[in-house]
Amino acid sequence: MSVLTAPLAWDWPMIAQLFGVMALSCLFSFGGANGPIIVVQDRLVDTGILDVQPFAFLLGLVYMLPGPKATFVSGVGFYLAGVPGAIAAMLGLVVPTVIGSAAANRALVRMQSIVDRAKPATGYVLAGIIGATAYATAGPLPIGPLALVAIAVAAYLVAWRDVEPLRLIFVALAVGGIRSALAHLG
Repeated sequence: MSVLTAPLAWDWPMIAQLFGVMALSCLFSFGGANGPIIVVQDRLVDTGILDVQPFAFLLGLVYMLPGPKATFVSGVGFYLAGVPGAIAAMLGLVVPTVIGSAAANRALVRMQSIVDRAKPATGYVLAGIIGATAYATAGPLPIGPLALVAIAVAAYLVAWRDVEPLRLIFVALAVGGIRSALAHLG
């Protein structure tokens, strides 16, 4: 069978298998389409149900095109069982995702009081993380008293005066450039 052709008859066992394999792949899909790739390869390619050429072609195609990378499963479904297979494969991704999202939303609603109690501390946690990152990044740099004052002023302007951070970056770039030019002249 060519990469771009599909079976004409409805293959119900294959359609059910496609739905099941894609639903299983949702368990490993945190953060993107890498979960479906591995599960499809393990369950369909390695077992000989799907040839490696169309699998590689479909993966290459979705990585060249814009959009979600998990859409390669519709191509796998189409190749193995036509339009019904493509629909089953996409439903295999969508249905568990919607159920999981609804369950997560329900759990978050039930935990709202805990979230509300934790909110005040999150600002301090984020400030600590940002501070630790800034310290680790700037650690090797020679920071004198003037630089510490500039850091304090920048933090004040961003946190309490709501100055756009990008403006401060451009000002810092200009001041640093002028200071560097003066250092090379003198």
